[in-house]
Amino acid sequence: MMLITFIELAVGLSILRVDGALSVAVLIAFVDILPVFGTGTIVIPWGIIELLKGNTLFAIGLAILYVIITVVRNVLEPKLVGKQIGLHPLVMLICMYVGVKVFGFTDLFILPIIAVIMKYLYDNDKIHFFKK
Repeated sequence: MMLITFIELAVGLSILRVDGALSVAVLIAFVDILPVFGTGTIVIPWGIIELLKGNTLFAIGLAILYVIITVVRNVLEPKLVGKQIGLHPLVMLICMYVGVKVFGFTDLFILPIIAVIMKYLYDNDKIHFFKK
C-alpha cells in the first residue's frame, strides 16, 4: 500500500507542479505507514494553509489528490490484505467494518485477526463448524 500511495502522491504532486514532488511523496508515504497518522496528516493541513494563502486552485488540487488516495486505499486494502492472509476481500472488509464498530478505531484489526485464526483452525481440522 505504501508503494501505491507513493506513486499516487508522486504523480499528483508532479501534476500540481510541486518542487521536489518525489521527495515530498516519499515523506508523506512514510508518515502514512505510522499508526494513527496517514496521508491526511500532511495533505489536509497543507491544503488549508494554501487556501488561507490564497492558492485556491492548488488547495483544491490537494483535496482532490487526498480523495483519490483515500478511495484507492479503501478499494485495494481489503483485497490486498485478504489475499495475503487467505480470506475473501469481502470477509476482510466486513471484519474491519464490524471491528471498528464493536471495538473502536484503535482496535480495527482485532476481528480480522480472529477471522484469520478461525480460518487456520478450520483448515487444520481443529474446529468443525460445517464439516460433516
